[in-house]
Amino acid sequence: MVLDRYILRIWLAPFLGFLVIVTGVLLLGRVLKLLGMFADKGIDWSIMATMLMAIIPYFLLITVPIAFFFAMQGMFLRLYQGSEMDALRASGISYIRLLRPIILIAVLLWLFLTVTALYWVPEGQKSFQGLFVAIQKAKPAPGFDPQRFNQNLEDFTVYVEGKDEQGDLHGFILEDRRSSVAVVYVAERARVKREGPYLNFILYKGTRLEGSMSSLRSLAFDQYQVSISLGTLGLLKVPVWRARVFEMGAGELWKEAFDVKRLDAIAELNRRLLLPTTVIVLMFFCLPVSATPKRSGKAGAYIAGTALILLIYNVQVVLHQQVIGGNIPWWGMWLGQLMFLSIAVWAFSRTCQDRLPSLMLWITRLYSPVHEKLRKLIRQRSDIQT
Repeated sequence: MVLDRYILRIWLAPFLGFLVIVTGVLLLGRVLKLLGMFADKGIDWSIMATMLMAIIPYFLLITVPIAFFFAMQGMFLRLYQGSEMDALRASGISYIRLLRPIILIAVLLWLFLTVTALYWVPEGQKSFQGLFVAIQKAKPAPGFDPQRFNQNLEDFTVYVEGKDEQGDLHGFILEDRRSSVAVVYVAERARVKREGPYLNFILYKGTRLEGSMSSLRSLAFDQYQVSISLGTLGLLKVPVWRARVFEMGAGELWKEAFDVKRLDAIAELNRRLLLPTTVIVLMFFCLPVSATPKRSGKAGAYIAGTALILLIYNVQVVLHQQVIGGNIPWWGMWLGQLMFLSIAVWAFSRTCQDRLPSLMLWITRLYSPVHEKLRKLIRQRSDIQT
Protein backbone atom coordinates (compact mmCIF):
# COMPACT_ATOMS: atom_id res chain seq x y z
CA MET A 1 0.00 0.00 0.00
CA VAL A 2 2.88 2.39 0.71
CA LEU A 3 4.24 1.80 -2.79
CA ASP A 4 0.78 2.31 -4.31
CA ARG A 5 0.35 5.63 -2.50
CA TYR A 6 3.79 6.76 -3.60
CA ILE A 7 3.11 5.88 -7.25
CA LEU A 8 -0.26 7.64 -7.15
CA ARG A 9 1.28 10.72 -5.55
CA ILE A 10 3.98 11.18 -8.19
CA TRP A 11 1.45 10.45 -10.98
CA LEU A 12 -1.55 12.53 -9.86
CA ALA A 13 -0.01 16.03 -9.86
CA PRO A 14 1.42 15.74 -13.41
CA PHE A 15 -1.88 14.27 -14.61
CA LEU A 16 -3.90 17.20 -13.30
CA GLY A 17 -1.32 19.66 -14.62
CA PHE A 18 -1.23 18.16 -18.11
CA LEU A 19 -5.04 17.89 -18.15
CA VAL A 20 -5.46 21.58 -17.34
CA ILE A 21 -2.78 22.65 -19.83
CA VAL A 22 -3.92 20.53 -22.78
CA THR A 23 -7.61 21.28 -22.22
CA GLY A 24 -6.77 24.96 -21.79
CA VAL A 25 -4.87 25.02 -25.09
CA LEU A 26 -7.82 23.47 -26.94
CA LEU A 27 -10.26 25.89 -25.30
CA LEU A 28 -7.99 28.83 -26.13
CA GLY A 29 -7.98 27.78 -29.77
CA ARG A 30 -11.76 27.69 -29.77
CA VAL A 31 -11.95 31.08 -28.01
CA LEU A 32 -9.72 32.68 -30.65
CA LYS A 33 -12.06 31.40 -33.37
CA LEU A 34 -15.12 32.81 -31.58
CA LEU A 35 -13.73 36.21 -30.54
CA GLY A 36 -14.18 37.94 -33.88
CA MET A 37 -17.68 36.58 -34.36
CA PHE A 38 -18.78 37.68 -30.87
CA ALA A 39 -17.31 41.15 -31.33
CA ASP A 40 -18.96 41.66 -34.74
CA LYS A 41 -22.39 40.48 -33.60
CA GLY A 42 -22.31 42.19 -30.21
CA ILE A 43 -23.28 38.95 -28.44
CA ASP A 44 -23.10 38.80 -24.64
CA TRP A 45 -19.84 37.20 -23.51
CA SER A 46 -21.61 34.92 -21.04
CA ILE A 47 -22.86 32.93 -24.05
CA MET A 48 -19.24 32.14 -24.93
CA ALA A 49 -18.76 30.67 -21.45
CA THR A 50 -21.85 28.51 -22.02
CA MET A 51 -20.43 27.31 -25.35
CA LEU A 52 -17.03 26.48 -23.85
CA MET A 53 -18.62 24.53 -21.02
CA ALA A 54 -20.66 22.59 -23.58
CA ILE A 55 -17.60 21.60 -25.62
CA ILE A 56 -15.50 20.41 -22.63
CA PRO A 57 -16.90 16.82 -22.61
CA TYR A 58 -15.75 16.36 -26.22
CA PHE A 59 -12.31 17.76 -25.43
CA LEU A 60 -11.99 15.38 -22.45
CA LEU A 61 -12.13 12.42 -24.84
CA ILE A 62 -8.85 13.70 -26.27
CA THR A 63 -7.16 15.42 -23.36
CA VAL A 64 -7.67 12.77 -20.65
CA PRO A 65 -5.72 10.02 -22.53
CA ILE A 66 -2.99 12.54 -23.41
CA ALA A 67 -2.69 13.79 -19.82
CA PHE A 68 -2.77 10.20 -18.53
CA PHE A 69 0.05 9.18 -20.89
CA PHE A 70 2.33 12.15 -20.20
CA ALA A 71 1.76 11.82 -16.44
CA MET A 72 2.85 8.18 -16.68
CA GLN A 73 5.88 9.26 -18.68
CA GLY A 74 6.75 11.83 -16.04
CA MET A 75 6.39 9.18 -13.34
CA PHE A 76 8.61 6.65 -15.14
CA LEU A 77 11.24 9.23 -16.08
CA ARG A 78 11.43 10.41 -12.48
CA LEU A 79 11.92 6.85 -11.29
CA TYR A 80 14.54 6.16 -13.95
CA GLN A 81 16.47 9.41 -13.62
CA GLY A 82 16.55 9.16 -9.82
CA SER A 83 17.70 5.50 -9.88
CA GLU A 84 14.57 4.58 -7.92
CA MET A 85 13.55 2.18 -10.66
CA ASP A 86 16.85 0.31 -10.31
CA ALA A 87 16.28 -0.07 -6.57
CA LEU A 88 12.69 -1.23 -7.04
CA ARG A 89 13.65 -3.76 -9.69
CA ALA A 90 16.58 -5.01 -7.61
CA SER A 91 14.22 -5.63 -4.69
CA GLY A 92 12.10 -7.91 -6.88
CA ILE A 93 9.23 -5.54 -7.67
CA SER A 94 7.93 -6.15 -11.18
CA TYR A 95 6.58 -3.54 -13.54
CA ILE A 96 3.12 -5.07 -13.24
CA ARG A 97 3.19 -4.68 -9.47
CA LEU A 98 4.51 -1.16 -9.84
CA LEU A 99 1.68 -0.23 -12.18
CA ARG A 100 -1.13 -1.83 -10.17
CA PRO A 101 -2.77 1.47 -9.07
CA ILE A 102 -2.25 3.02 -12.51
CA ILE A 103 -3.94 0.07 -14.23
CA LEU A 104 -6.96 0.52 -11.94
CA ILE A 105 -7.08 4.24 -12.77
CA ALA A 106 -6.84 3.45 -16.49
CA VAL A 107 -9.89 1.17 -16.26
CA LEU A 108 -11.84 3.82 -14.32
CA LEU A 109 -10.90 6.50 -16.85
CA TRP A 110 -11.95 4.22 -19.70
CA LEU A 111 -15.39 3.73 -18.09
CA PHE A 112 -15.72 7.46 -17.38
CA LEU A 113 -14.81 8.41 -20.96
CA THR A 114 -17.20 5.81 -22.39
CA VAL A 115 -20.11 7.28 -20.43
CA THR A 116 -18.97 10.77 -21.44
CA ALA A 117 -18.80 9.82 -25.12
CA LEU A 118 -22.22 8.16 -25.18
CA TYR A 119 -24.24 10.64 -23.12
CA TRP A 120 -22.51 13.94 -22.30
CA VAL A 121 -20.69 14.61 -25.57
CA PRO A 122 -23.82 14.62 -27.81
CA GLU A 123 -25.65 16.98 -25.44
CA GLY A 124 -22.67 19.31 -25.36
CA GLN A 125 -22.27 19.17 -29.14
CA LYS A 126 -25.94 19.95 -29.67
CA SER A 127 -25.74 22.97 -27.37
CA PHE A 128 -22.46 24.26 -28.85
CA GLN A 129 -23.43 23.79 -32.50
CA GLY A 130 -26.87 25.30 -31.94
CA LEU A 131 -25.45 28.44 -30.35
CA PHE A 132 -22.68 28.64 -32.94
CA VAL A 133 -25.12 28.62 -35.86
CA ALA A 134 -27.44 31.02 -34.02
CA ILE A 135 -24.61 33.51 -33.54
CA GLN A 136 -23.54 33.21 -37.17
CA LYS A 137 -27.06 34.02 -38.31
CA ALA A 138 -27.79 36.57 -35.60
CA LYS A 139 -28.94 39.99 -36.64
CA PRO A 140 -26.98 42.96 -35.31
CA ALA A 141 -28.33 44.79 -32.29
CA PRO A 142 -31.20 47.07 -33.34
CA GLY A 143 -30.68 50.76 -33.83
CA PHE A 144 -33.59 53.21 -33.67
CA ASP A 145 -33.47 56.15 -36.08
CA PRO A 146 -35.36 59.25 -34.93
CA GLN A 147 -38.76 60.14 -36.39
CA ARG A 148 -39.40 56.88 -38.18
CA PHE A 149 -41.26 53.67 -37.38
CA ASN A 150 -38.85 50.75 -37.01
CA GLN A 151 -40.52 47.46 -37.98
CA ASN A 152 -37.40 45.34 -38.44
CA LEU A 153 -38.05 43.47 -35.19
CA GLU A 154 -40.45 40.54 -35.25
CA ASP A 155 -43.77 41.37 -33.49
CA PHE A 156 -42.56 44.83 -32.46
CA THR A 157 -42.80 48.36 -33.82
CA VAL A 158 -40.68 51.14 -32.32
CA TYR A 159 -40.95 54.90 -32.87
CA VAL A 160 -38.43 57.41 -31.50
CA GLU A 161 -38.85 61.17 -31.68
CA GLY A 162 -35.20 61.94 -30.95
CA LYS A 163 -31.98 60.83 -29.25
CA ASP A 164 -29.63 62.79 -26.98
CA GLU A 165 -25.84 62.58 -26.58
CA GLN A 166 -26.15 60.10 -23.67
CA GLY A 167 -28.04 57.68 -25.91
CA ASP A 168 -31.42 58.21 -24.23
CA LEU A 169 -34.42 57.98 -26.55
CA HIS A 170 -37.09 60.71 -26.32
CA GLY A 171 -40.71 60.50 -27.43
CA PHE A 172 -40.57 56.70 -27.31
CA ILE A 173 -43.41 54.41 -28.50
CA LEU A 174 -43.25 50.60 -28.41
CA GLU A 175 -45.98 48.34 -29.85
CA ASP A 176 -45.90 44.72 -28.67
CA ARG A 177 -47.91 42.30 -30.86
CA ARG A 178 -46.80 39.00 -29.31
CA SER A 179 -50.22 38.28 -27.80
CA SER A 180 -53.72 38.44 -29.29
CA VAL A 181 -54.22 41.84 -27.63
CA ALA A 182 -51.71 44.48 -28.68
CA VAL A 183 -49.91 46.44 -25.97
CA VAL A 184 -48.56 49.94 -26.59
CA TYR A 185 -46.04 51.72 -24.37
CA VAL A 186 -45.69 55.50 -24.60
CA ALA A 187 -42.87 57.15 -22.63
CA GLU A 188 -41.19 60.53 -22.44
CA ARG A 189 -37.76 58.91 -22.26
CA ALA A 190 -36.32 55.39 -22.67
CA ARG A 191 -33.05 53.55 -22.47
CA VAL A 192 -32.13 50.31 -24.24
CA LYS A 193 -29.78 47.82 -22.53
CA ARG A 194 -28.67 44.43 -23.76
CA GLU A 195 -28.14 42.04 -20.84
CA GLY A 196 -27.34 38.40 -21.62
CA PRO A 197 -30.04 36.88 -23.83
CA TYR A 198 -32.46 39.79 -23.23
CA LEU A 199 -33.02 43.27 -24.63
CA ASN A 200 -34.35 45.55 -21.90
CA PHE A 201 -36.34 48.73 -22.58
CA ILE A 202 -36.34 50.95 -19.48
CA LEU A 203 -39.15 53.47 -19.84
CA TYR A 204 -39.54 56.70 -17.82
CA LYS A 205 -42.79 58.68 -17.23
CA GLY A 206 -45.24 57.06 -19.56
CA THR A 207 -48.38 55.00 -20.03
CA ARG A 208 -49.05 51.35 -20.83
CA LEU A 209 -52.09 50.85 -23.06
CA GLU A 210 -53.69 47.42 -23.57
CA GLY A 211 -56.77 46.52 -25.63
CA SER A 212 -58.96 48.84 -27.68
CA MET A 213 -62.20 50.82 -27.58
CA SER A 214 -64.33 49.97 -24.50
CA SER A 215 -61.85 47.31 -23.31
CA LEU A 216 -58.92 49.71 -23.35
CA ARG A 217 -56.92 49.63 -20.11
CA SER A 218 -54.20 52.10 -19.21
CA LEU A 219 -51.49 52.18 -16.59
CA ALA A 220 -49.42 55.28 -15.80
CA PHE A 221 -45.87 54.74 -14.56
CA ASP A 222 -42.79 56.67 -13.57
CA GLN A 223 -40.49 53.80 -14.54
CA TYR A 224 -41.29 50.57 -16.35
CA GLN A 225 -39.08 47.85 -17.80
CA VAL A 226 -39.93 45.65 -20.77
CA SER A 227 -37.64 42.63 -21.18
CA ILE A 228 -37.65 40.83 -24.51
CA SER A 229 -35.77 37.67 -25.38
CA LEU A 230 -33.29 38.07 -28.22
CA GLY A 231 -34.70 34.86 -29.68
CA THR A 232 -38.15 36.45 -29.78
CA LEU A 233 -36.66 39.46 -31.52
CA GLY A 234 -35.04 37.24 -34.11
CA LEU A 235 -31.58 38.44 -33.03
CA LEU A 236 -30.39 35.11 -31.62
CA LYS A 237 -32.41 32.08 -32.70
CA VAL A 238 -31.07 28.64 -31.84
CA PRO A 239 -32.01 26.48 -34.83
CA VAL A 240 -34.13 23.38 -34.42
CA TRP A 241 -33.13 20.58 -36.77
CA ARG A 242 -33.19 16.85 -36.95
CA ALA A 243 -30.27 15.73 -34.81
CA ARG A 244 -27.05 15.06 -36.69
CA VAL A 245 -25.11 11.94 -35.76
CA PHE A 246 -22.59 13.70 -33.52
CA GLU A 247 -25.51 15.22 -31.57
CA MET A 248 -27.52 12.01 -31.18
CA GLY A 249 -27.92 10.27 -27.84
CA ALA A 250 -26.79 6.67 -27.45
CA GLY A 251 -30.23 5.16 -28.06
CA GLU A 252 -31.03 7.21 -31.16
CA LEU A 253 -27.54 6.64 -32.57
CA TRP A 254 -27.84 2.87 -32.05
CA LYS A 255 -31.18 2.86 -33.89
CA GLU A 256 -29.79 4.88 -36.81
CA ALA A 257 -26.74 2.65 -37.02
CA PHE A 258 -28.36 -0.80 -36.88
CA ASP A 259 -31.95 -0.21 -38.00
CA VAL A 260 -31.46 2.45 -40.67
CA LYS A 261 -27.89 1.31 -41.51
CA ARG A 262 -26.58 4.88 -41.89
CA LEU A 263 -22.84 4.78 -42.53
CA ASP A 264 -22.18 8.04 -40.68
CA ALA A 265 -24.14 6.77 -37.65
CA ILE A 266 -22.23 3.46 -37.69
CA ALA A 267 -18.92 5.34 -37.86
CA GLU A 268 -19.94 7.76 -35.08
CA LEU A 269 -21.11 5.00 -32.72
CA ASN A 270 -17.87 3.06 -33.13
CA ARG A 271 -15.81 6.22 -32.76
CA ARG A 272 -17.47 7.00 -29.42
CA LEU A 273 -16.76 3.49 -28.17
CA LEU A 274 -13.23 3.43 -29.59
CA LEU A 275 -11.84 6.78 -28.39
CA PRO A 276 -11.95 5.88 -24.65
CA THR A 277 -9.90 2.71 -25.31
CA THR A 278 -6.98 4.97 -26.26
CA VAL A 279 -6.27 5.23 -22.52
CA ILE A 280 -5.58 1.47 -22.39
CA VAL A 281 -3.42 1.57 -25.53
CA LEU A 282 -1.30 4.45 -24.24
CA MET A 283 -0.94 2.79 -20.83
CA PHE A 284 0.89 -0.17 -22.42
CA PHE A 285 2.93 2.10 -24.70
CA CYS A 286 4.17 4.31 -21.89
CA LEU A 287 6.73 1.97 -20.36
CA PRO A 288 8.63 1.09 -23.56
CA VAL A 289 8.57 4.71 -24.71
CA SER A 290 9.85 5.97 -21.35
CA ALA A 291 12.44 3.22 -20.65
CA THR A 292 15.38 5.16 -22.08
CA PRO A 293 18.97 5.34 -20.80
CA LYS A 294 19.63 8.02 -18.19
CA ARG A 295 22.08 9.91 -20.36
CA SER A 296 19.48 10.46 -23.07
CA GLY A 297 17.48 12.83 -20.83
CA LYS A 298 13.73 13.33 -20.73
CA ALA A 299 13.20 15.26 -23.94
CA GLY A 300 13.71 12.24 -26.19
CA ALA A 301 10.99 10.26 -24.40
CA TYR A 302 8.55 13.17 -24.56
CA ILE A 303 9.22 13.71 -28.26
CA ALA A 304 8.66 10.01 -28.97
CA GLY A 305 5.48 10.08 -26.88
CA THR A 306 4.15 13.12 -28.72
CA ALA A 307 4.84 11.51 -32.09
CA LEU A 308 3.08 8.33 -30.94
CA ILE A 309 -0.03 10.23 -29.80
CA LEU A 310 -0.21 12.13 -33.10
CA LEU A 311 0.12 8.88 -35.04
CA ILE A 312 -2.64 7.11 -33.09
CA TYR A 313 -5.14 9.96 -33.32
CA ASN A 314 -4.45 10.59 -37.01
CA VAL A 315 -4.95 6.92 -37.84
CA GLN A 316 -8.25 7.01 -35.93
CA VAL A 317 -9.41 10.05 -37.94
CA VAL A 318 -8.44 8.49 -41.28
CA LEU A 319 -10.18 5.18 -40.52
CA HIS A 320 -13.28 7.02 -39.30
CA GLN A 321 -13.49 8.94 -42.58
CA GLN A 322 -13.01 5.73 -44.56
CA VAL A 323 -15.95 4.09 -42.76
CA ILE A 324 -18.15 7.14 -43.45
CA GLY A 325 -17.21 6.93 -47.13
CA GLY A 326 -18.07 3.23 -47.24
CA ASN A 327 -14.53 2.29 -48.23
CA ILE A 328 -13.97 -0.05 -45.29
CA PRO A 329 -16.33 -1.83 -42.84
CA TRP A 330 -16.87 -0.50 -39.31
CA TRP A 331 -14.58 -3.08 -37.78
CA GLY A 332 -11.70 -1.52 -39.74
CA MET A 333 -11.58 1.20 -37.06
CA TRP A 334 -11.22 -1.45 -34.37
CA LEU A 335 -8.63 -3.32 -36.43
CA GLY A 336 -6.44 -0.22 -36.43
CA GLN A 337 -6.85 0.21 -32.67
CA LEU A 338 -6.17 -3.49 -32.11
CA MET A 339 -2.98 -3.17 -34.15
CA PHE A 340 -1.73 -0.37 -31.87
CA LEU A 341 -2.77 -2.34 -28.78
CA SER A 342 -0.94 -5.46 -30.00
CA ILE A 343 2.25 -3.50 -30.64
CA ALA A 344 1.92 -1.82 -27.25
CA VAL A 345 1.42 -5.09 -25.36
CA TRP A 346 4.35 -6.69 -27.22
CA ALA A 347 6.66 -3.75 -26.48
CA PHE A 348 5.46 -3.68 -22.87
CA SER A 349 6.18 -7.40 -22.37
CA ARG A 350 9.64 -7.03 -23.93
CA THR A 351 10.42 -4.11 -21.64
CA CYS A 352 9.21 -6.07 -18.60
CA GLN A 353 11.84 -8.68 -19.55
CA ASP A 354 14.47 -5.89 -19.75
CA ARG A 355 14.65 -6.37 -23.51
CA LEU A 356 13.76 -2.95 -24.87
CA PRO A 357 12.48 -3.24 -28.47
CA SER A 358 15.10 -2.36 -31.05
CA LEU A 359 12.95 0.47 -32.42
CA MET A 360 13.00 2.22 -29.04
CA LEU A 361 16.76 1.76 -28.81
CA TRP A 362 17.14 3.16 -32.33
CA ILE A 363 15.10 6.25 -31.40
CA THR A 364 17.27 6.73 -28.33
CA ARG A 365 20.48 6.39 -30.33
CA LEU A 366 19.12 8.81 -32.93
CA TYR A 367 18.18 11.42 -30.39
CA SER A 368 21.16 11.18 -28.02
CA PRO A 369 23.71 12.86 -30.37
CA VAL A 370 21.25 15.62 -31.18
CA HIS A 371 20.56 16.12 -27.48
CA GLU A 372 24.27 16.37 -26.71
CA LYS A 373 24.86 18.91 -29.50
CA LEU A 374 21.98 21.04 -28.25
CA ARG A 375 23.38 20.97 -24.73
CA LYS A 376 26.83 22.03 -26.02
CA LEU A 377 25.34 24.90 -28.05
CA ILE A 378 23.37 26.15 -25.05
CA ARG A 379 26.45 25.89 -22.84
CA GLN A 380 28.59 27.78 -25.37
CA ARG A 381 26.03 30.58 -25.68
CA SER A 382 25.78 30.95 -21.94
CA ASP A 383 29.60 31.11 -21.69
CA ILE A 384 29.71 33.82 -24.38
CA GLN A 385 27.04 35.89 -22.62
CA THR A 386 28.84 35.67 -19.29
